[in-house]
Parts: sequence; C-alpha cells; structure tokens
Amino acid sequence: MRQLPKGLAVALTILVAWTGLSAGVNAASAGQAPGRMQQVAESILTDIHQATWIAEGKGPHVVYIFFDPNCPYCHKLYTDTRSQVKAGKLQLRWIPVGILVATSRGKALAMLGAKDPLKAFYQNEEHYKRGHGGGGIDEDLGTPKVEQQLRANEALLARTRVGAVPLMVFRTDTGAAVLVQGSPPKDRLAMMLEHVK
Repeated sequence: MRQLPKGLAVALTILVAWTGLSAGVNAASAGQAPGRMQQVAESILTDIHQATWIAEGKGPHVVYIFFDPNCPYCHKLYTDTRSQVKAGKLQLRWIPVGILVATSRGKALAMLGAKDPLKAFYQNEEHYKRGHGGGGIDEDLGTPKVEQQLRANEALLARTRVGAVPLMVFRTDTGAAVLVQGSPPKDRLAMMLEHVK
C-alpha cells in the first residue's frame, strides 16, 4: 500500500478530528478500516472509466467528485474550488448522481444529457438556492443512454459503501489512492488539493 504524503496525512487527520468527516486512508469511513478504504479508492480509480463526468478546468491535477445537483455540501465544494480551477491548477471531473431528493435524478439527467454538459453544470451551480429547491437546473427525463450513464455513476458510488456526497477520489503525488467524504473547511481543502497528482 502506498503511503500518503506527510502533509496530506496530517490534513486528513486534523480534518477528521475537527469535523467528524470521514476521510479515506487515514480514517475509517462508514465503519471501514483505513486499509479497506485505500483498497476501495484504488478500485474506484481503476474503474473510473465506467463513470460519465463533466470535466471542468484544464489543470494537470485531476480530482473526481461524486455529487448530487441538490446537495448543499456539493455546492460548497464547488464554491470552495473556484480559485484552484481558475488558476489552472486542477481539473475537476464532476460525476453526477441523483440520490438525495425527488428532483435530484431529473437534474442529474439534464446535465448528463445536455448538448453542453459543462454549461448545464454551471447553470445548476450558479443558480443554486439553499433551502429553495437546491440546484438551479430544470429536470429532464433523459434518454435510455443517459439513464444508463447515471445508473453507472450511481453503481460506482455504491461500491464505496460511503453512501454520501460529495465524495472526492484522487491519487496523491506519491501515488496513493484517496477517498474524502464531505466538504472540508476551505483551508484544509486547499492543503489536500496541493497533494493531488
């Protein structure tokens, strides 16, 4: 098993202590042992090609993020990553799922089925309304192909056994696979993102 960079290991440990969030590898998540979480992260990264994502940014460092269009913590993560994306440091690959509320599925289908998925993603996030319906995109029924893409995304998320979003999956600069559940405080997030491969 590959080791985490020391700075990232410290950030994840502090994050768990401060927030109670589950962060893979160095902390148990969903009752799973740390070694198990690294195996899950490795498995997800191996099979990530099964997901359909919305790529944002052109940075050399890649983070996959499972998100629900109505999730307030997912929206916070979107807001907190603006500076890294604009600076060209990161490429975020947003993987929509529809698991939180009744409108989540239709909104996820609308993004995946859009002519310009990134534009649809921005529509959802830039018009997000806390406590008033969540994501700012209208629902869509989706084609059978888009339905299949959404089911594949949800199946991949289900394999983690975390059952919550947002869920970040990435490889560190030492090659270790990491899962991070939740939306960390902005300073801890910035520290973690410095170690993305």
